[in-house]
Amino acid sequence: MKLGLSRSVFWAVLLQGWLSGMAVAQDFPGLREAMTAEERKAAGLDNLTAEQQEFLDAWLRPRLASPSTSGVAGRTATQEGVSGVIPRDHPKTDGDNSAMGEAANTDEDIEAEIERRVALEVSAVIAKAAEEAAAEEAAEAAARDEPFEAEIVGPFSGWSGKTLFTLSNGQVWRQRSGSNYRHTAQGQAVAVKKNLMGLWTLTVLSSGRTVGVYRID
Repeated sequence: MKLGLSRSVFWAVLLQGWLSGMAVAQDFPGLREAMTAEERKAAGLDNLTAEQQEFLDAWLRPRLASPSTSGVAGRTATQEGVSGVIPRDHPKTDGDNSAMGEAANTDEDIEAEIERRVALEVSAVIAKAAEEAAAEEAAEAAARDEPFEAEIVGPFSGWSGKTLFTLSNGQVWRQRSGSNYRHTAQGQAVAVKKNLMGLWTLTVLSSGRTVGVYRID
């Protein structure tokens, strides 16, 4: 996932939010609405779930409202030079531009520091969301290897080579061995689990008969 945001995204969304204060934070529509499609792709937002995007927007809103979040953001609110406008009380002489040059360097330093800090914070949030998504996916993968019990849906008379087993949990399994079995016992409950070889088996609980299977849906 690409964790950095572009320069335009930082200034159009985050810096403007700091300069505008609480009103902008309350009206902040969220990064998805504030960004263009290209900016969303560059930020990696399209790789996040809706819940992760909502978490990121909720995390940003109080920081847009509070300049104290960043050590230099509060100073930025009083520096008109950041937007390219020279303050009225800015030192200026006809023969010496050193004061203006120093102010320009200061503004560039402020801008660079804001971008650096915001990039670190946003990257950390996106990385955490990606880590949580990976952990959830790993948990789901582990759960898929757990044994379970279900009912065979529809008429069941055993198996004979390539029999399909449609289960009550919506899964469909196919026989992978060439054995035959005629089911005459009562009940169609089955247990599905992996054997010592790591292959799946299906056991009819009422008769104890087992057949090798693999999942097709």
